[in-house]
Amino acid sequence: MANILFITPRFLQNASGGAEKLTSDYVNILSESHDVTVITSAAKNYVTWKNEFKPGLTEESQYKIIRFAVEKTRNINQMNLVLDRCLRRGDSVSMKDQMSFLEEQGPFCPLLVEYVSKHQFDYDLVILVGYLYYPVVLSIPLLKVPFVIVPTFHDEPAFRLPIYRQTYLSHYTYSFNAPEEMDVYESYHRQKVNSYFLIGTFVEDPISENQKSNSTITRDSSKENHQLITIGRIEPAKGYPELFEQYHHWKQLNHRTDVTLKCLGSVFSMDVSHNKEIQFPGFVSEEEKVAEIQNSYLLLNPSAYESFSISIMESWLQEKPVLVNAKSSVMRGHCIRSQGGLYYSDSNSFQRMLDYLLENQSIANKMGKNGRKYVLTNFSKDVIKTKLNQMVNTLLG
Repeated sequence: MANILFITPRFLQNASGGAEKLTSDYVNILSESHDVTVITSAAKNYVTWKNEFKPGLTEESQYKIIRFAVEKTRNINQMNLVLDRCLRRGDSVSMKDQMSFLEEQGPFCPLLVEYVSKHQFDYDLVILVGYLYYPVVLSIPLLKVPFVIVPTFHDEPAFRLPIYRQTYLSHYTYSFNAPEEMDVYESYHRQKVNSYFLIGTFVEDPISENQKSNSTITRDSSKENHQLITIGRIEPAKGYPELFEQYHHWKQLNHRTDVTLKCLGSVFSMDVSHNKEIQFPGFVSEEEKVAEIQNSYLLLNPSAYESFSISIMESWLQEKPVLVNAKSSVMRGHCIRSQGGLYYSDSNSFQRMLDYLLENQSIANKMGKNGRKYVLTNFSKDVIKTKLNQMVNTLLG
């Protein structure tokens, strides 16, 4: 049994997606056979980094959480101004400016970094999740004990800053969610990673879980059911403005009344009141999400910046095809390997791919079945548990 320390910007025990779900999954798996401690911020909301949890130690049944107060809430507009200034200066940008961006990016928790410096030798292995944020970037140079980085790298503007090339060195050990995530690193850094694992995270199978509990998922068997859905935070950074425009143009050309678009999730930094042809039910429960996927025809994911995408896995498990933004090399790679969906690069290809899936239901159904097989083979809980334990055993030597 080893002492394992997780470092992550925020820790949510019931997260439904993103790096937060991955961290929670890994913590739960590893705490079955190791002593696990999570150090993180006291923030719940990544937009503001407002302290909503009580700082200090919390002991769960299988692991410990130590939360540190965020000393500076985030102002997105100010952060973007600092980032733009840094990007304009390219490789000549000063370290002072880059540190200013990191502090604005947050969560600004100097005491967390101090804890790493003082207490790292209490642990046999450190696992850091999320490449972009202050606690991770500031902790890595301090580490003298074995560690692995689960970076969730994105092909996004901030990753071009020199500080990230200087922090994420090629001789460190990484755990990537997909081969394309590693490609993002090697393309930007122009060097090969020496040591890495490919793991990702798992997605629960709602069909088998449903059968275990002797309940049934309500299915809409209507042949006229052509509901398109998206799942996750509805915000500009996730590509929603472009999706809404593309969908609107498609509707104008097709005049189809049997196709609807429903976006599940909370809305951030967007005014969607004018999108009368789109449904916004807001945040929904896991049970409601399962039912909405089951009653849908396909899932859309418009994000250009993904390191895994829980939502397409959830849809594939229910044998639904997906249509994703080709700018996300990770999702494009999942579609190619699984043969479970298509991808678009602009408004024209969006219209053509959507038309193709709607007009070829037998092919769309086959894609959905391919997707389910892909997820069960690569991202079941047992598969991820085996890979994660193999990684830890290898790193502990």
